[in-house]
Amino acid sequence: MNKFSLIPMLAGVAVLSTSAVAAPLTWEALTESVDKDPVLQTSQKRSEAAAQDPGTKLWDNLEFRYQLDGFSFAKHDFELRLKPKAFGLGSADKRQYETLRDYQKARLAVDRSYLLYDRYERALRYVIRRKIAEVDRQLYQVELDRIEVLHLKAGSETFNSQDLIAALEQKAARRAELLGDSTALRDAELKLKSWVPDFDSVGLDTSWLPTMDELAKGLQDGITLNDQFPEVQKAKAKMDYERAKSKRDLSKGNDYISHIGVGYSLRIESLMKQYKELDKADVAESGKYYDYQDEWLDKNGCEKWGTCNKTAEILVPDKDDRQLKDKFFVNLAVRLPFFDDNNGNALRNQVDELDAESDYLDAVRTLNQKVSRLSEEIVALVSQWKVQKEFVEKVNAGNLFEDFAQSAGADPLLLLRARESALESDLKALRLESEIFERYIILLQYTGIFANPSVKNHLREGLK
Repeated sequence: MNKFSLIPMLAGVAVLSTSAVAAPLTWEALTESVDKDPVLQTSQKRSEAAAQDPGTKLWDNLEFRYQLDGFSFAKHDFELRLKPKAFGLGSADKRQYETLRDYQKARLAVDRSYLLYDRYERALRYVIRRKIAEVDRQLYQVELDRIEVLHLKAGSETFNSQDLIAALEQKAARRAELLGDSTALRDAELKLKSWVPDFDSVGLDTSWLPTMDELAKGLQDGITLNDQFPEVQKAKAKMDYERAKSKRDLSKGNDYISHIGVGYSLRIESLMKQYKELDKADVAESGKYYDYQDEWLDKNGCEKWGTCNKTAEILVPDKDDRQLKDKFFVNLAVRLPFFDDNNGNALRNQVDELDAESDYLDAVRTLNQKVSRLSEEIVALVSQWKVQKEFVEKVNAGNLFEDFAQSAGADPLLLLRARESALESDLKALRLESEIFERYIILLQYTGIFANPSVKNHLREGLK
């Protein structure tokens, strides 16, 4: 067999292996896909980077300096200069590091909450829309049956052409609803595939969802706001970070010692000139050249430290006879904190700190209002849902059909109207269910259940 004949076989094996791997989409696979989301991975990297210990800092910076005195390359100064840390800066650095770590951890929790919320919102929309599509299909069938009955009654005394026209219009509306359901389900499935690409069908079991009674019971006592809510925790961590940053910036103003340096002055004798013409005042002022000789006379006979202002020719020996201890030097710089910009920095830090505190208080107030309102709305919607379901159960039990049959003499149009009424109540219940779960997952996002990576079924754990 040649190598070209192997290509179709390998392609067939690849197709078989892909179909074997593909499986129905489950709630577990959907929630686990959060860990592979690029947004969460970036947030985790940021949190891990902030959690790394920066280590102990003994000084602000340490530098090596070099100075060349003249291009004769005979004089070289080497210095090791250290800038000490400001007083209190070490503890301020540690506190700022801790608050930054907590802030990035809180941001990670918020990011996880948003990503899981998106998945639950899309999955719940798909599950409920699939139920709605089934009810719409049954309602469409009711319209078809009604039109058929009206056609059979054509020409009779009870026939009304307006009823037929209304039924035809209602049929078109039901058909449009079916097309809308199909489009919504296809779009939702494409979105689910963007998170979990390898599945051949959607197996989102409704047993994963809590019942309406469980929701009402879990929310009857209300929800108390605390600092563990991701948005509140993030705002609080941001406030703590700004406070720590402000204290650190204030500690930086305590750097009264700018630097401390220890150096060594090197003279290369072979590169030094033997004679130099200097002004006597320069020699007396610097003293560098006078150290190389005991006494000197200028060419006019002026004695040492005389009042002569004439140019003197000074003999400078080639040998550097300084002692070793004289070749080293030390310098110290002290900052004078007068009319500097520290007051301006302190004011800006204070404003940032107050802004962060305001954001924290706003987050607490806003979430407290939203959580309370969502809890009340969910309980009210559950009550409405129960009313609709009771009517549907009565119809499905046959009691309502019997009442219509006895009063109408088994009129098929009235029986169809009873069936339609039950389906419409069922449809209203499903739309109420959609609104309930829409609010419920927002409430779970606020409370922080989505931020817990160890939870499997967030919808049920949120009620505990």
